[in-house]
Amino acid sequence: MKTIKILYGVTILILCICTESYTQSLTEPELRIVPSENEVHVYHTKLLSAGMGFNIYRQDEPGGAFIRLNEEPQRGAQRSDELRIMLGDRYERTLKIFEAENAGELWMKLRSNPIESAITSLIFPEFARAFGWLYVDDTAPIHRLVTYRIEFVDNLGRPTGEEMSKTIFLQPRLPDPPVITRAENTGLMVRLHWRYPRMLNDEDDFVTNFYLYRIDHHTGRLQRITDEIVIRNNAYDTHQFYFESPVINTTEQYVITAVDITGQQSRPSQIFEFELIYNIPPPPITGISALVTLEQWVELSWERRIQPHIAGYRVYRGTDFSQPFTLLTEELINPGEAYYLDTTVSGGQVYYYTITVVDEVGNESEHGDFAMAQVLDLIPPLPPKNLAARYNTETATVELQWEVDKLTPNFETFIVLRRREDISQPGAFTRINPESIRETGFIDRGGVEAGFTEGGHYRYVVYSASRARIYSDTVSIVIPIPLITPPAPPTNVRGVNDGGFRINVTWNPSPSTRLGEYVVYRKTDMMPSFEELLRVPPENRFIRDEKVEIGTTYIYTVAAVDTSGNESAYAVFDTLFFISFNPPRSVRNLQAADRGDGVALQWEPVTSPGIAGYKIYRAAVQTGRYQSLHEGLVTEPHFFDYSGTSDLWYRVSAVDISGNESRSGKAVRPISRSD
Repeated sequence: MKTIKILYGVTILILCICTESYTQSLTEPELRIVPSENEVHVYHTKLLSAGMGFNIYRQDEPGGAFIRLNEEPQRGAQRSDELRIMLGDRYERTLKIFEAENAGELWMKLRSNPIESAITSLIFPEFARAFGWLYVDDTAPIHRLVTYRIEFVDNLGRPTGEEMSKTIFLQPRLPDPPVITRAENTGLMVRLHWRYPRMLNDEDDFVTNFYLYRIDHHTGRLQRITDEIVIRNNAYDTHQFYFESPVINTTEQYVITAVDITGQQSRPSQIFEFELIYNIPPPPITGISALVTLEQWVELSWERRIQPHIAGYRVYRGTDFSQPFTLLTEELINPGEAYYLDTTVSGGQVYYYTITVVDEVGNESEHGDFAMAQVLDLIPPLPPKNLAARYNTETATVELQWEVDKLTPNFETFIVLRRREDISQPGAFTRINPESIRETGFIDRGGVEAGFTEGGHYRYVVYSASRARIYSDTVSIVIPIPLITPPAPPTNVRGVNDGGFRINVTWNPSPSTRLGEYVVYRKTDMMPSFEELLRVPPENRFIRDEKVEIGTTYIYTVAAVDTSGNESAYAVFDTLFFISFNPPRSVRNLQAADRGDGVALQWEPVTSPGIAGYKIYRAAVQTGRYQSLHEGLVTEPHFFDYSGTSDLWYRVSAVDISGNESRSGKAVRPISRSD
């Protein structure tokens, strides 16, 4: 990238232009041929030493002879005075471009800056001629295929052996017009934007700069906006230029043309209309005064703006500099007045005010100085009412709702307090909304870690607060927290046989509080599940089960139930086989007979409940020691002793299912056959 300064009049325009292609053409010289309707511009890009020049030839037909077009070698300016003459009207402007004091200094700068000289020559044909880089052929056969050849010569006119040639069809072509895209202005200064396609490496459109025009409102003619050369920057396809408009508050029409290295202009771009409105706002207001009146209103005053084209003032108010201020005056305050009374303020609030100036076009100044006013708050806000509370079991939160007739201007927040009521020393209330709330509802989570105590009773108090911390009357409500978690089961369940008549069941208490009752469950070893036996109040931990049967295995358990009906798991079971401690009656009417092959016994059956069977005993003598004749029990009221004789004595006793054995009945001796 290279920077070149183009200076015209008193304005210096600094443009960065892409010069890679120009730099390459200086190291690898080439011909650039640009045909127009009446002549052909033939450029070469070889840097010539002092005294060197070139001859130019043209071949009008393929294979034809070359015709020399110049009589003397084209050398350009060889001295500073010649440079001045050849530049003509461009001389003074070229001095300003290169910041030179005279022709000699200009000559040295041009020789020491070949790239800038080459770029300038593409804009000004006079400059290219002065440097020996351009020949204008005004005899060329337009619309024909021709070949140009350049022969370089030394200071004596002798060929150096270096030549350049190029064959081209001489087809005149105007540059394509630009496309204006948009414009904006700040006061009289206008920035115009347009689009022009970049030049590709294999297509040379020869466009080097642009002319900007405005259409005169009276004559309809094009007027150059500026004499400055607006150079094309081939690195971009968008361009812009900043200039001062001679008019304001009107609709301007602009066109732009593209200019090639011969000075040819393209057709004008489309007409671009732009409403040029003076948009520089007036200076801001300073020195604002704010006074709070006895009515607690704010009285504003400021220095009246005395200048033409002022339409009026606007008043803005805010309570926080981090938030946008609110416009208080929909209609402009008359420019002759510098006073405003704000009656919409609320007590207990600090307000900030600023004033802007608006001109007749609608331009508004920036915010100027700020004035502060603090309004006292003497009236409490309206209190809440109809407070309701609900415990949400799914979220374990208390949902509060209330009503209020309206939120007064000085209202800032509702304050919600909470205290537990079901303990011996409730303590002080705790505020549970650290942030301000303006909604008529609040969800209390009971603390991040602790939450709510099941079965506890909580009192809530809600009231309104103003910005000055003046409070309304309160409203309160007490809400019980339901028991959701089942209580712990009781322990050490025991069943005790009470004399064979009943079973006494006892247990240790559940450690949980707020118990409502205990439920005693029972089943037998033949039942698949427990059945409820009895419910007792929490102070009782003992029952008598009278409905029991001897010989049955009973299993007991107990569950605790809280006041909300939540039932615990079963306690550890206790199993008891129920027996009777009273033996059955003695066996009666025992009869024994010696059958020869043994003794046959029979007796009257014992009909007491729970009889499991009988045991038969015998002894050698009536008062001797009796021994059992069998294992287990005899279930029928008869027995045959195959080893018995009439010399033996027999006794029979009854045994119940509890294992109780009756007293032995009367001993008998068998009756023999002879008897």
